[in-house]
Amino acid sequence: MANLLISDDSVTIRLSIAEKAQALHRDLTLPRGAITGVRVVSSGTDEVHGFKLVGSSIPGVLMVGSFKGGEGSTFALCHGNGPGLVLDLTGQHYDRIVLTVDNPEQLASELS
Repeated sequence: MANLLISDDSVTIRLSIAEKAQALHRDLTLPRGAITGVRVVSSGTDEVHGFKLVGSSIPGVLMVGSFKGGEGSTFALCHGNGPGLVLDLTGQHYDRIVLTVDNPEQLASELS
């Protein structure tokens, strides 16, 4: 599950050591102003489309890393088929971030 640190100015997605190895990526920090939309989804893994550029993927089970598809570039940190968040971004390396989280409604409220 994703671990988000939310401040007034930024959002940091903290990856565990295993997630860093799976995604071949380090922690990701975004300015709050780069988030143009936040939505809660019933399944994070169902929101990850396109082909994997870097990372680990077992459809419906694990989607971790960078993906490229019709919706642009996506960073995914999804374990299992549980609820998640989709963050739409502007002016960043990624167009979207998709995360599975335990408390999507609470996090969406904090980010809105």
